[in-house]
Amino acid sequence: MAKKLVQTEDSRFLRDTSSLGLINNDRAAYAQYKMQRQRGNQVETLSAEVSSLKQDMIEIKTMLVSMMKGNIDGK
Repeated sequence: MAKKLVQTEDSRFLRDTSSLGLINNDRAAYAQYKMQRQRGNQVETLSAEVSSLKQDMIEIKTMLVSMMKGNIDGK
């Protein structure tokens, strides 16, 4: 069964006559939304990578400190 869509007062929206739902018809706004969402995902990915690098640096520092203590105690 094909959906029948009718124009609303706001040209950005169509109404589905069977469910009475509003359908956004603004493709530019949708493209902008997708771009913002992609940027948000990139920020989350970079944040996770920075956190991982930070943890790696802490581990390296801990190992260096323990190596230095071993050299001092071994002398």
